[in-house]
Amino acid sequence: MSHIFGCKQTPPTPPTTSDEESSGSTSDAEMKKKKGNRAMGKKKYPKAIKYYSKAIKIDPNNATYHLNRAIANSALELWKDAEHDATTAVELQDATTTATTTAASSKGHFQLARARLRRGRCLEAREALKLGLNRYPQEPALLQLGKEIDRAVAKLEAKRQQEEEDAAKSAGPSGAKALTDQARALADASPSAALPLLAEAVQAAQRHRQRREEIGARSLQGKVHLRLRQWADAVSSWEAVVQLELQEFSVDILEERSALSNAHNNLGIAQKNAGRLGEASSSFQEAYRLATNGDDKVATHQASQILQNAAQCLLVQGKAAEARALCERSQEICQRLFGDRHGTLALGGLALARCFRAEGDLRNAIASYAKSLDIFSEKTSEESLAELPELPSVDRLQQLLQQTRGELAQLVALAERAKAQAMQGAAAGSAAAEGYSEAAPEAPSQ
Repeated sequence: MSHIFGCKQTPPTPPTTSDEESSGSTSDAEMKKKKGNRAMGKKKYPKAIKYYSKAIKIDPNNATYHLNRAIANSALELWKDAEHDATTAVELQDATTTATTTAASSKGHFQLARARLRRGRCLEAREALKLGLNRYPQEPALLQLGKEIDRAVAKLEAKRQQEEEDAAKSAGPSGAKALTDQARALADASPSAALPLLAEAVQAAQRHRQRREEIGARSLQGKVHLRLRQWADAVSSWEAVVQLELQEFSVDILEERSALSNAHNNLGIAQKNAGRLGEASSSFQEAYRLATNGDDKVATHQASQILQNAAQCLLVQGKAAEARALCERSQEICQRLFGDRHGTLALGGLALARCFRAEGDLRNAIASYAKSLDIFSEKTSEESLAELPELPSVDRLQQLLQQTRGELAQLVALAERAKAQAMQGAAAGSAAAEGYSEAAPEAPSQ
């Protein structure tokens, strides 16, 4: 599964014209910007963001620094940050626009409109694009983006109309949405009782050809089967969800691509537990591709979770070294997103510890277990659950902690026995060596 990092990388938007034609200033801000540009050229986007941020701190009124950081954030699909930077860049650029800054200013409007589009706010994207076209009506990049935004707006309107029709059909007590809502209310306390309602919801959605309502019902059905450990049924449910979403969703819309990635991830979990490891590996790989949009340098929490699930699949197959590589990548992502002491690092550390244990690396396994328990010890149960939504309850958290302490105790005991055996072996070897040195020399042959 190491090839999961072999995704084709999406080329970033190149630095602005003003970057390439730098005046050669030796100011600290310009030096930081140039380092950021070099990092962008090497696709080291987080490093580029760091340098642009330093340049902005020195000169916060320089529009180019904000624009370049927006481009770097876009390369990582950090669209909220990209929108914020592009907004600032447009405000600063529009206040100082001259005939020589047209390219840079039009790029600011482009980045702002695209960030809003990728966040699913196509109406706001259209407004941002309109402002850009008012100032730069012949800019090719803006005109091309306008076509994409128009398609997204048309799709949004069609979706709204369909949802209104579906809502009217589902308003009654026997409608798909109403049945799904009833099942959702039962799912936590009595998951088995939710399944008949979900089966009715699926049938109702199919009768009225309400594909999105069927997706909602089948997704909840799949989650209930996973919770009840009904692996074969879970596989069937998630396979249906994947097929429906492939027909209904667009990978060009971030929220829909994320939902499709999540469906593949859940399908992989079900397949792994059903013993279908090869299919599970393929599902996790597709989930990761969708989560990163084909660019392995994009770091999201969803991507880190998929990597951990893929690592568990590899570990079951006896591929501990490959599993460890994925766990380490997952930990890097979580550390960048949440810092050093977040619950995701604790949970990921357990997976990493098990990889070390499978490789026979007791020292690093013990260290990983201990670090995870240390992070958990700093948090209340409520804080841990808030940071780890995949843990459904306090009881499950306590079971996990008890299991972790037990696994750590076993490894410590094993390490101590190995140490004692090594010491005994060394002592025996020393005694044998001393006995040999005291032996009388053999008489030479006559």
